[in-house]
Amino acid sequence: MATAATADDKKSARATTKPTTSANPAPKRAGKPAANAGAAKTLKAKTATKPAAPAKPASAKSGKATATKVAGRAAAPANRQSRDSSMTGKEHDEHVERIWELAKRIGIAMFVTWDGKEQRARPLAATVEKDEGAIYFLTDVNGEKDQQIAEFPHVSVSFADHKHAKFVALSGKATVSNDRPKIRELWNPFAKAWWDSPEDPAIRIIKVVPQDAELWDSPGRIVTTISMLAAAVTGRSPKIGENAKVIL
Repeated sequence: MATAATADDKKSARATTKPTTSANPAPKRAGKPAANAGAAKTLKAKTATKPAAPAKPASAKSGKATATKVAGRAAAPANRQSRDSSMTGKEHDEHVERIWELAKRIGIAMFVTWDGKEQRARPLAATVEKDEGAIYFLTDVNGEKDQQIAEFPHVSVSFADHKHAKFVALSGKATVSNDRPKIRELWNPFAKAWWDSPEDPAIRIIKVVPQDAELWDSPGRIVTTISMLAAAVTGRSPKIGENAKVIL
């Protein structure tokens, strides 16, 4: 009996010392997350030490936009204002009217062209047509000015009334044509000094369309002379009438 008991005791002891299985066994790779955590810290450190890309200045976009606007204004055609900042619309219209009036009244103009090296000027009888916005001249097909206009169409036309101290200077583009009906329409006594009739095949028309003009409109030669003498005595600038630059 003692032997049996001893055998049973040994079985009981082995059962007692046998390890038991936990209901929630620990993961076999318990140490791995720690390694992953270390790698994450290393990656974070590398990211923190990596130089960041330079930030784009906040004003760069607005500066670029401003530059674009400025370039656009430069490329766009200039705004052809009809008067300067100190001139009212009414004043501008009055000056334009006065320019056409004086040009028509004076009648003889100094017509200036460019030959590629020098300016060339000659007096011509002008027909001023305000409603058309044009000044016409009769010319000869053999004249040098026709060729000069063909190459350099920008010309200037000046009218001067020295007796009354009134002057008008206009500039614009000129064209030469062989418009026979218009030649007959423009025929005048001055033309007869150069051609026998409007049917002369050598006659041509110069048409100038002024783009801008300048006006000097004094009250008269006597008043202007007195004003200039007074200015010489007092040292002040003489008041010799109006001067205006306008775009037609």
